[in-house]
Amino acid sequence: MKLSYILVKQRDDTMDQRKKIIIGISIVSVFIFLVTVLVFVYALASKGEAVPSFLQLFLDYHIHFMVIMGLFGVFSGLMGYNLLNTTIENQKKIVKTNVEIIMKFLNPEEREVVELLLKKDNMTTQSEISKAPGMTRLKAHRIVKKLEDRGVVHVEKYGKINMIRIVEELRNIK
Repeated sequence: MKLSYILVKQRDDTMDQRKKIIIGISIVSVFIFLVTVLVFVYALASKGEAVPSFLQLFLDYHIHFMVIMGLFGVFSGLMGYNLLNTTIENQKKIVKTNVEIIMKFLNPEEREVVELLLKKDNMTTQSEISKAPGMTRLKAHRIVKKLEDRGVVHVEKYGKINMIRIVEELRNIK
């Protein structure tokens, strides 16, 4: 897949997500407005005050509106869940694509270190990396330094122990 195609696809997905967010916000806004009107009408009626004629329909059919509002609330919840779920899935796809692109630019030894980190839940020690086949302490140090300079890993020092972690943006890509 070409990089330009991936970037255009990601932009189109972002546009679709914005449209879905606007629709979701509109649905929730209508729901909140209708609940507010229903409560307002019911509060006026319970105090014995006159309900404006254009809101009399809500008072006459308040049971029906309550059932409709309940169903509308469930529908709004399902729409919100669907929107969030698709957003999360799209973000995971984007991250996975980005990681695949990054992996193509790494040499085999760097790729091996990143794969080891992925197997070890995104973190391990530098000494653990140096124990990999064909790896020495010096080689592990140099590879980790290159990956840190490129922003692929983050090194945390605990005394003489270097804890190597994949940066936050690249986590959860399995």
